[in-house]
Order: sequence, then C-alpha cells, then structure tokens
Amino acid sequence: MSTQSYLDERKSALKFLMRALAYKNYRLFFGGQSLSLIGTWMQQVAMSWLIYRMTDSAFLLGLIGFTGQIPTVIFGSFAGVYADRLNRRNLLIATQAFAMMQALLLAFLTLTGLVA
Repeated sequence: MSTQSYLDERKSALKFLMRALAYKNYRLFFGGQSLSLIGTWMQQVAMSWLIYRMTDSAFLLGLIGFTGQIPTVIFGSFAGVYADRLNRRNLLIATQAFAMMQALLLAFLTLTGLVA
C-alpha cells in the first residue's frame, strides 16, 4: 500500500466519522453537551473533595458516592419511559438548567463559608 493511498483512506475514514458535524443543530448539541459534561465532572470532583475534607473519611466518601447512584438504579427505567412522552428539547433544557442551578448553589455555599 502506498503512502498516498493510505493517507486518502485515512482522510475518507475521518470524513465518515465527522459527517454528523455537518448539521448545525448537532454541532450545537455536541458542543453544549461537551461543556455540560466537563462541568458535571468538575462538580463531581469538587463535591467529593468537599465531602472528604469535611468528614476525613474515605468510607463516607464512598458511601455518599454509592447512595448518589441509588435513584438511577431504582427510577431509571421508569423515568426513561416517562421522559419519552415529553418534549425532548424542553426536557433537556430543564434538566441542564436544574443541574446548573445546583452547581451554582454548591459554589455559593462553599465560597461564602456556609459549607466547610
């Protein structure tokens, strides 16, 4: 296989993988979701750090992490069925806004010293 044919093959494979980004709405969704996930993980790390700093207990840190997943296990399938009946755009906006308010509240409480 020549170098040129290899490069052409790689270029067509990359074009194939990126074809979804040709649509403006998908680019907006992809960019927004990427930023949201970065924020979610930053909040998760900050919360874990805060919990460990407050309790100085690895066990409690793990326990709180575990209990945070219980609602997903219990309500996940029911919530999915219910969510399928709602307007996806409005649901996405509402859940992202709620997550943002929760993160801002945690930041406010931590920065003002009400939680420490």
